[in-house]
Order: sequence, then structure tokens, then C-alpha cells
Amino acid sequence: MKIGMWNVRNLFWSGAQIVLHKEMSNFDFNVVALQETWLESGIQKFDNIPLFSSGSGSEKHEFGCGFYVSGEFLKYVKDFKIVNERMCCLRLKAKWFSCTLINVHAPTNERTEDKEEFYNLLDKI
Repeated sequence: MKIGMWNVRNLFWSGAQIVLHKEMSNFDFNVVALQETWLESGIQKFDNIPLFSSGSGSEKHEFGCGFYVSGEFLKYVKDFKIVNERMCCLRLKAKWFSCTLINVHAPTNERTEDKEEFYNLLDKI
């Protein structure tokens, strides 16, 4: 299993998902954790490839994280859990065990008031 991560910085603009799909086709990753997707929460399909997203859907197009799962690897996805616009989990089944990938977009140093709450929630997950 090959897992990658990418801070895409914006999948909201027109054509961004096409670029993402093209770039992911160039690499041999099964799952890619994406940050700053700025998309609405849920599972969106593009060209038969699902994009699991935990965005807020706000007009500000802030935050959002998710997972890009390659087509042949989709059969191993057991569950997708949206925690909030900064955090989501993807549960995968394997031959002898299951694993959970946690994708987060942590608060920056400037947002000190959010940090304790964020890390407490991450500990719970």
C-alpha cells in the first residue's frame, strides 16, 4: 500500500479536480491524504474516482481535508468518518487487519485559542 499526502490549497476552482486526477494518475499512490481541499463534506466522484472530503462548504472556502483513493483500491475502504472541517478518518481493511488513516489540517501558530480544543479532539479520535 502506498500512501501520500498533499496540501492542494484549493480544489474549489473550476478545473482543479481535473488537475488533481491527472497528477494522481502520474504517481503510483493508492491513497493520498489531501489538506485545504475547500470542498463540501461528503464523497464526490470525479471520473469514477471518489474524493472523500470533510470541508465546511462555507463561502470563505476555508480548511477541508480528505482522501483521494485510486480506483482499484476503493474495494478496501471500510468507512469514511467526517469529524469536522479540519479532521477526517478513512478506515481500510487489509488481509490480516484493518487500519485507520487520520487526516488533519492543524491550526497555525497565530490561532492559539483553537489549538487546545483541536488537539484534545485529535486525542479522542
